[in-house]
Amino acid sequence: MKVPQVLDDDTSQTANPAAWARLRDMVAARTPVDGRTDALYPGLRCYRFSRPARYEKTQRLTPGVVVVLQGRKTVHLGGHRRSLDYGAAQCLVLGAEAACLGTVVAASAEAPYLAIHLDLPPDVLVKSFVALAESGALAAEPARVTENFTAPVAPEVIDAFARLLLAADDPVERRTLAPLSVEEIVLRLLRSEAAAAIRSAGAVTRAGARIQAAIAFMRRHLDRPLSVAEIAGHVHMSPSHFAHSFREVAGVTPMRCIRDLRLEEARVLMLGAGLRAGDAAAKVGFESAAHFNRAFRRRFEATPAEYVRRVQSG
Repeated sequence: MKVPQVLDDDTSQTANPAAWARLRDMVAARTPVDGRTDALYPGLRCYRFSRPARYEKTQRLTPGVVVVLQGRKTVHLGGHRRSLDYGAAQCLVLGAEAACLGTVVAASAEAPYLAIHLDLPPDVLVKSFVALAESGALAAEPARVTENFTAPVAPEVIDAFARLLLAADDPVERRTLAPLSVEEIVLRLLRSEAAAAIRSAGAVTRAGARIQAAIAFMRRHLDRPLSVAEIAGHVHMSPSHFAHSFREVAGVTPMRCIRDLRLEEARVLMLGAGLRAGDAAAKVGFESAAHFNRAFRRRFEATPAEYVRRVQSG
């Protein structure tokens, strides 16, 4: 797939400059300091950098979409063998779990780098892909498929992100309206050339219902140990076939999916119910507080205690 030419940092490059500027301003208002700022909605975060910066550590990113609203960035994916450069009015689509080393190359105090990132929930991906595949509404698959690529951002995606950010601020809307915006973003990506990068339509159609059932089973049993063999047995698949199909359809391994579901639930319990880190970890199935702390820090770039203080003070 040919990577589209990077657009200049100019709202005139977008189909709806007013909507793009609105989302940019919303992200700017929600990032009081440089670095990463997590929204209360799972998998949604914003970034600000007031000067060029390099992520020294390699991050392990799940399927997701990054929309740059100001500035420019370069990322090295898959062991740094491939480099992608993208700027304002473009997005980076991550179609599968990937190692990522990023460099913000255009940013200043007057015009900071601003971006919004959404992890694409595996269950929403699978459900949406199956529905579109069955209706024949998926975008045509190109001759050559790449799992990660950059592309201009559709104005409908910009609008959906704005609604998602607003809904994430309100407890009621976060539970009711925010998931609808996430589903819209996923559906619109899957009706674009991103569909081929995110997943194979054939694989999803064959295994989609079982993978959906597997993720639902994981969610119901986060409070106890789960193995690939047990989950595979629940959906009547062999462990090896299940693990391969899950990775092919959802973009992550089953164990990575379980871990991320547990971390998100623990985050909700600490922020929403006021649980201490150890209590939240035990409630979502982490057998070791040390393991929970390490996993939490890798995902949220802070210890549980630091993270709660940061969100509550923001």
